Amino acid sequence: MALISALAVVLVLAITGSIVLVLRGRGTDDVPENSLWSQAWVDGFEEAWSLEAPADFRGQEMSTRVHDNRLVRITSTSTTATVTVFDISGDSPEQLWETQQEVTEVVDRTRLWDRQIIVENTLIDIDSQARSAAPWDAEARVSVTSAGAIACVETTCRCWSSPSEMLWETDFATDSPMTVLSYAIVDGHVLASSSDYDYFVVDLNTGATNQLDADKYTIQQPLADGWLVHTSGDLHADATIDLYEADGTLSESFKFNRNTSFSAYPWSPTPFTREQARLWLESFDTSWAPSTYTISEADHDCQSITINGNDVVLGEPNSLVQARRGGACTSTSALQALYHSGQGQVQSFNKTDGDEQFLVLVDMVTGRSSEPIPLGTREEFAGYTPLGDMLIVELESGEILAYRPTTS
Repeated sequence: MALISALAVVLVLAITGSIVLVLRGRGTDDVPENSLWSQAWVDGFEEAWSLEAPADFRGQEMSTRVHDNRLVRITSTSTTATVTVFDISGDSPEQLWETQQEVTEVVDRTRLWDRQIIVENTLIDIDSQARSAAPWDAEARVSVTSAGAIACVETTCRCWSSPSEMLWETDFATDSPMTVLSYAIVDGHVLASSSDYDYFVVDLNTGATNQLDADKYTIQQPLADGWLVHTSGDLHADATIDLYEADGTLSESFKFNRNTSFSAYPWSPTPFTREQARLWLESFDTSWAPSTYTISEADHDCQSITINGNDVVLGEPNSLVQARRGGACTSTSALQALYHSGQGQVQSFNKTDGDEQFLVLVDMVTGRSSEPIPLGTREEFAGYTPLGDMLIVELESGEILAYRPTTS
């Protein structure tokens, strides 16, 4: 039994046609407000605290969520969810309370809505433990956004601004169950997907929708002012890039030659705009970018990039550099530039060393990087959540580790 990972895995076709895996932040959950990495990480890190696995954890799922100085942990079987709240303001977590709630299926995400812990259709106050009924059924798929909690049952989604006030109700033009992807929000619009990979952009204020020309084989990427959809061509055909406005209205389309070689990736602390994405993917133009990074000329093992004259070792395999036949180092996919931008000045890169996995935090302006932060082996690692000056790492064993920038 595996824990539900807090990571989204992005599959990208690299230039050679091989698959590159990019492990990103949280999955279908709302993104914490303080999720941008602090620059203090590149000066060193230390373990802040750890939590042992819950008793009798074997055979259960676990997920966590941090709100202010409270850590909420939910462990769940198919019939019972155990909710535990810790105070993490001190040197080590202090358990404040714990309670159990009957459930109809395994709870695989910890969600908070206005200091209410969502457990199916029950709301539990994070401070008082008081229970109240949520305005949706137990089987609803619930996402939390700035507009409220959005609960979807089959093809109908309802947005609740409070437990007693429904903001809107929308029926989607699909035959399969819908889920709102609350980590993907652009200018008051959120991405939603059916289980058959129909994608829609939803207005958070009104529930109005526009469907994207996308399916299970496309990549959907939020931009600063809209959306990018990448559709792969066959082996000998160019891919297609569709750019959409924030509300899901098609803006423009163009062909993307994934076989074009390049040595410099553009970088921006904010997400690319539609125009920046077009300049980069259509013409490989980096003149607009605040800075760029390149494939290291000194590392003939093809494991490094160069930022501001400093080499950053990413290990092998990695998402940005690969070896061609004959040993020459080359870029992977131009799309990777989008994934490694938009998260502030400090970006995260996953690094592997044998079976061990690490996180490397890189200042994309100076080229300084942290020491590799251990995430455990492939079998041990479950997921991580960045919280600015804290990193929460969940392990398959049920143990939780917290790291922070060095304090002394």
